[in-house]
Amino acid sequence: MDLKELQKQFDEISKQGRETKTLSGLAILFTSLISLFKVLLEIPSAQTKTIEQLNNTIESLQQELGAQTKTIEQLNNTIKSLQQKLGNKVVDSKRANNENINGRGSEKNKGVDSSDKKRDKPKKTSSTATKDVVVEHKESFIGYDGQEYSNEEATKLIGTTFTGKDGKRYKYTRKINSSLKTDYKVHLTQIQYFKLEYVAVGDDGAPLADTKPQTPACAKTDFLKKTPISVSLMSHIIYTWFRLKCPLNRISASLVEYGISLSRQQLYKNVGITAYMLMPIFKRMESHIKDEKQLCIDETYHSCREKRRLNNEAPPNDGSKSKGKKQKSLSKTMRSYFYGIVGNYVCLYYHDLDRGSDIPRDILTKNNISEDAFVETDGFYKLGFNVDINLDNKTVKELFTHGVCYVHLKRYFCVLLNYATKTDGSPIAEFVNCKWEQDIIDSNRFCDKISNAFHICNDITKRCNKDKTLDIVALKNKELRPIIEDIFDDARAINDAIKNKDESKRRSCSKKFRDAITYAVNKEFKLKSFLDSPYGLMSSTKVEEKFRELDILRNSMMASDTCNGAENLALFYSLYKTAQMHGIEFETYMQRCITAMSEHLNEIEFNKDSKGTIKGYKSHSISEEMLENLMPWNMAKA
Repeated sequence: MDLKELQKQFDEISKQGRETKTLSGLAILFTSLISLFKVLLEIPSAQTKTIEQLNNTIESLQQELGAQTKTIEQLNNTIKSLQQKLGNKVVDSKRANNENINGRGSEKNKGVDSSDKKRDKPKKTSSTATKDVVVEHKESFIGYDGQEYSNEEATKLIGTTFTGKDGKRYKYTRKINSSLKTDYKVHLTQIQYFKLEYVAVGDDGAPLADTKPQTPACAKTDFLKKTPISVSLMSHIIYTWFRLKCPLNRISASLVEYGISLSRQQLYKNVGITAYMLMPIFKRMESHIKDEKQLCIDETYHSCREKRRLNNEAPPNDGSKSKGKKQKSLSKTMRSYFYGIVGNYVCLYYHDLDRGSDIPRDILTKNNISEDAFVETDGFYKLGFNVDINLDNKTVKELFTHGVCYVHLKRYFCVLLNYATKTDGSPIAEFVNCKWEQDIIDSNRFCDKISNAFHICNDITKRCNKDKTLDIVALKNKELRPIIEDIFDDARAINDAIKNKDESKRRSCSKKFRDAITYAVNKEFKLKSFLDSPYGLMSSTKVEEKFRELDILRNSMMASDTCNGAENLALFYSLYKTAQMHGIEFETYMQRCITAMSEHLNEIEFNKDSKGTIKGYKSHSISEEMLENLMPWNMAKA
């Protein structure tokens, strides 16, 4: 029975109640029934009001949720549109960098793609010590109470009984092998050196006239004589600086913990003096540029505070965030550059406040580079990099063969592909709307052609290394030149279509693709030069790889206060990378070099101030034979 029927019955009973007022008994009964019906009717009415209020609340909440749902949908649409514009910017950076530099298939790693997680990884082999380490082997036997016993003592304890801490009796039964551990302890030795003075005497034992007492020359005591730094300690400081990438100020703080009190300023000063002492070795390495047939050159930036002081240029401080074309930030006013020259023998690094292709060229010509040598660079080094123009005689002389790296060419197309395609390979909305899909197709084609050229070049090089009678130039022209010519024929045809004066026939393309094609066409001559040289290279990754640790040092140091500090960094890094290239342990190599230079200290001429403090290197008269023995490749042979 619903409320409407109940209401009808209530109305009928009320009417009958009014008709039976004359009968007192019936009137009381009807009055009670009416009261009962009123109570019954008030309960559902109150519930109905509550339900109506709840319904109103639900409707208002639904309206609010509807507005929020619309907002969420709008945000989702915005995210989707941004994803379409950004394309595959979410691609893992390690894989993208690997493909940019090494290419798909990784020509550098002999066809093994380092970004492929399913590739066959080399088995780990046990590492051997590269330092002169004295390993002391001990045996220790642990008893019930944790006390250590020797082997003899442990043997005597077998079969003996003892009372434990719990009051029970125990007996040693046998010796059980537990584990092998390696302890590392720092042992400092302070040695007070004395020298025995001697003087020339005659047969009678009396000192000769006009003779002065002498003392023996010894690197252990003569190196940085007024400081507590020994040859081994300085070698360890330089090793920690470069091998562990720990800047000198942190090394100074760590030495204090071991009781070696050397301030940061003292360490900088003594490291600088050591660099001047080692300059003859660097100069000898530099002289071997004339023996190199394959060289790679590149540069990277650094920061040197002294540059801003020398130029007297202060960055703008007008309160505005935007910068004009001629305005530079603080970091750029301090920017200096490291130049790397890497061959098969040497890895040389130089510091300069300016960036220019003339700087490494002057180094090469000053050290008599061979005319048939091949020098590989990136596109920063222009067409005239390897040419000496004599305006008086109006003659042009080629100093060496110059080539441009194909990895940099391929990187242009890889950058476009990373930007213009999503993770599934489809083009982003920007390229679809502008009808630039052909740029993606062409970029993939260029990348495949360049990768194929790398594989063929590597195969030719391997064959010629195995069989020295093969003519590598003839093989490159026969097998590789058709592929190279196809790349540039394709690039020139596209370049003509992009720059067609007839707008109806002109090809529309993205700026990234235009830059890639322009780079290929402008650098065509230098990109082809490796084909006609027996020492020609297709990439300069050899020098770029060796810059990575310098970049880490740069980030940890932030900046060098002076140009001398940056030049010292370049000198030590040259010794470090050259020793590493020939498999020589760097700390041991530093000990040998510092010892040798300390023994020939009187043959090195330094620039000194009025107080006699060493401020720079001037020249040396050390024999070439002695310096040649300190070259890492000769030490490796020995």
